[in-house]
Amino acid sequence: MVPSVQPQSRGCATVGVVAVALGLLVLAAGAVGYAVNREVAEAGDFASAPECDIAETSVLEELVPGHELEVEEPIGGPQEPFGSGHQCRWATPGGPGESVPGVATLVAVAAPDPGGIATAADNLRSTTAQHDTRELDGIGEEAVTWTQGEPYTVSCVGTRVSNLYLEACYTVAAGYDARTSGDEERINAGAEQFALSVLEALSE
Repeated sequence: MVPSVQPQSRGCATVGVVAVALGLLVLAAGAVGYAVNREVAEAGDFASAPECDIAETSVLEELVPGHELEVEEPIGGPQEPFGSGHQCRWATPGGPGESVPGVATLVAVAAPDPGGIATAADNLRSTTAQHDTRELDGIGEEAVTWTQGEPYTVSCVGTRVSNLYLEACYTVAAGYDARTSGDEERINAGAEQFALSVLEALSE
């Protein structure tokens, strides 16, 4: 539903809403000082992590109307023990608009073999350990979710599929002016929906 009076500019307010989500993008590379168990040599399914366009589905369009890809950056590399991949962020553009602005972020990291599955499991644990998480069923081989409530509500799902670690986060504003974040239940559901859409795209 289009508001009766379109805001003249949402730019500054939108930046405030999306800044929190950007901060969640970085894989905890500095925290992955774990000892990788290379004796666990079960091969992983992913030679490399998917690129950002894996997430550009109808679900993303529903959650982040009119989205633009604002961040597309590499993570890690061949010499990094945790692996390599991409971090991505999509946001509804600032300025006048007909849609309540939202933001979605994705981290995708494939751990190298041998031992890639064990490394990806360690990536999940080490990256999410700083949050108050709860386990999720039906998303990947293992998954947890958490919510950051201040200053804006951002919900994330961290999941593992074979040797791939995925972190999908979502937030949406309460109104067209993007001054405050939306309902927490809606944001939590959006993060889970976004994570599931990426996993479904992986299997296609």
